[in-house]
Amino acid sequence: MAPSLKRLAALCLLRARCVRAEEGLGQCHEMGSGRSCNSGISEAGSDGYLGYLWSIMSNKKDAVDGYVGRFDDGSLTERTTTDEYYDVATDFYLYGWGHSFHFATRFAGESLEDSIVRHEHFLSGKLGLKPGDKVADLGMGVGGPLRSIQRFSNADITGVTINDYQVRRAKKFTRSECSSQMSKHIDYRQGDFTKLVPEVFEAESLDAVYYIESSCHIANRTEVFQASAQALKKGGRLFSYEWVMTDRFDPKNSEHVAIKKGIELGDGIEDLVGIQGPLESLKQSGFRILEHGDLVDLAEEWYGDHNVPWYYDMAQKYSFASFRSFALSDFGQRTLGTFLWLGGKVGLVPEEASKTEQMLRHASINLVKGGELKIFTPMYYVLAEKI
Repeated sequence: MAPSLKRLAALCLLRARCVRAEEGLGQCHEMGSGRSCNSGISEAGSDGYLGYLWSIMSNKKDAVDGYVGRFDDGSLTERTTTDEYYDVATDFYLYGWGHSFHFATRFAGESLEDSIVRHEHFLSGKLGLKPGDKVADLGMGVGGPLRSIQRFSNADITGVTINDYQVRRAKKFTRSECSSQMSKHIDYRQGDFTKLVPEVFEAESLDAVYYIESSCHIANRTEVFQASAQALKKGGRLFSYEWVMTDRFDPKNSEHVAIKKGIELGDGIEDLVGIQGPLESLKQSGFRILEHGDLVDLAEEWYGDHNVPWYYDMAQKYSFASFRSFALSDFGQRTLGTFLWLGGKVGLVPEEASKTEQMLRHASINLVKGGELKIFTPMYYVLAEKI
């Protein structure tokens, strides 16, 4: 349900009272990449659309200028790109997507929320996860998919993200959502998923690992998958939903190149590669590929004229079917942008929040274009086994 004007006004007043207090929340220090300033980003507040709106309004987004500037001049390293990106983007993702920051195949009559859960369970089924399995969610976000997959499989799952703020968010959600028994099978660690052994896991200690739209943050997938190979037992399985440019992408086509760059900047990625990159990297890292394919194409085969494109909600001019569909639509994104811009002009919202929203909206536009032209897919799936 859309928030009332009265409640929004209360949020604005609370924001105004807390500006001075925020200034003392902490200084930049080493976090993940070593450049993050997320000690000044708080996970406090209610969990819900109003709570996430409050976080957008109150949490510092001053990293956005540095992120965009260093991204443009090429001075960001991939890990710093990822860490700083999620400092500024996580609150917006929570507002628009909820706890699971990924796309999904979908059919007519299925809600966005249900499709996302099904996408997660598809992964669990492919890996054959079961009680007692030791599993790693690499690039876990705030742990939404991890908790969903744990409920479905009852496996022991440890999530890894380079971003400290996401770890704190995930722990908060677990305290509020999960029983004490379920919590025993869940853990979250801040770390670099190209350096898993011995920093996070013991060698050959895992039965399975998975990446949900996260390995794309490192262009050299060999570096990524070799780390998993070290942590996996022999015969252990790896599953990944890959963000890649498809064979329809033409590097000589200026429109295609502009779309690719728009996705990269707006989603914290230095270089979106083609699918052959991840496939070859898996082979070089000691894996045998069991299955692979683009779920975009497969969904069209499975669902026919009932198929709903993965970018459907972002491509809508407006939608009031649910708050999430409203938030993801063009009108919903522009409404949030206008609110943040106006709030910034009167000092109720940090100016950087509006800049972050503009960056993410630009990414959304290019994701839709890439999806419509089929030059980009966020769901090329790969299932592999350690030899």
